Amino acid sequence: MSEYIPDRDALSMASAEAGIAHIRAGLQEKRAFTKEAKQCCDHCKKQETSASPLQACNTQLREQDEILRYCSRDCQLAHYKTTHKKACASFADPPLCRAFNTTFCLPGCSYPETPIFARGVSEGMGAWVSMAGSITCRLATLPAHQFKNLKPEDPRTLMLRTPGLVDGKYLSMRILVQNRTKGTPMVVIGKGIVAVASARGTPIILEGKDAGEPSTMLEYPHLGRVLGLAKGGAEVTHFNGKSLEKRDLKSCPAVKDAHACAVLLNVGDHAMFIIDFRAGGPRITHDFEALELLEHLLPEAADRDEVCEVRGRVDQGAVEAWYRDYKTKGEMAYIASHYGEARAQMVGDGNRAMGEMMKVLASVGLDTKGPNVG
Repeated sequence: MSEYIPDRDALSMASAEAGIAHIRAGLQEKRAFTKEAKQCCDHCKKQETSASPLQACNTQLREQDEILRYCSRDCQLAHYKTTHKKACASFADPPLCRAFNTTFCLPGCSYPETPIFARGVSEGMGAWVSMAGSITCRLATLPAHQFKNLKPEDPRTLMLRTPGLVDGKYLSMRILVQNRTKGTPMVVIGKGIVAVASARGTPIILEGKDAGEPSTMLEYPHLGRVLGLAKGGAEVTHFNGKSLEKRDLKSCPAVKDAHACAVLLNVGDHAMFIIDFRAGGPRITHDFEALELLEHLLPEAADRDEVCEVRGRVDQGAVEAWYRDYKTKGEMAYIASHYGEARAQMVGDGNRAMGEMMKVLASVGLDTKGPNVG
């Protein structure tokens, strides 16, 4: 009897279908999670009914459709005194937002979907920092906005989009900023957000400096002279939890300058930005390698009279814990524990297929070292 040899295309298709099913299951569970959260009293956990609808907290410190809700005035006061007042003032948790959910884990995974690597508080303004890059942990080859201008029919476009084929340079960060002042509207400018290297990281990051790239050196008493990382791009992507596409920026009254990513935050409002910092170089090709060389991130908020710096120091312990599986067990183990076994299988199949494609391209004389992205 001849040995059974499975069809590789069929296996790849089955893997892709399993991965898509896994992603859909995760989205459904996430929707159920957020739906459940807004149907219970935040103090006594009483379920909402049509006869007894829950009342929303008027401070509106969470996403508009997921703000704190109570079944009675007594529950609201009790929760504020025991929990909400302290948590609100300390900025212990970010506002509940599907795009920045720090508590939800995908099915079968051990880690929350959104890790917090830095947080800062100053004069009633708060900021939380997480990642926005690839699940493979590799730095991006281009800032996010430049990918939109690539031609899909160009083979080099595929190479730029495929993790690992071309060394990346850009560290993509998600930064959520919220106004919890006692009544002062504040403006946050996304393009003004600064990532500051540590004293150890400054010379290492400078090794990857591009020709013509500005070097912004900053002076701090406890750090000395350190680098403010160059930005490849900045986008405001969400306001009060709602996604903002490019076409939405002009119609959103809170966005005062789309080019500068300037957003007006009234009390309780929050906005999310994605910033691409040039961090890659000869010794830095992965997100965690860049994060380990950062000291803090610095969003700024301003009213008519003064500027408020919201300095969020990078929590290196949180960085180490999040990427430990990658460092000790490898890329596939990391993806499996953070995003699910099916996603890991999809990435593995994609890597093998891309390897075969690169062999074919090389055999016909096409340069597979990748285009110059400097």
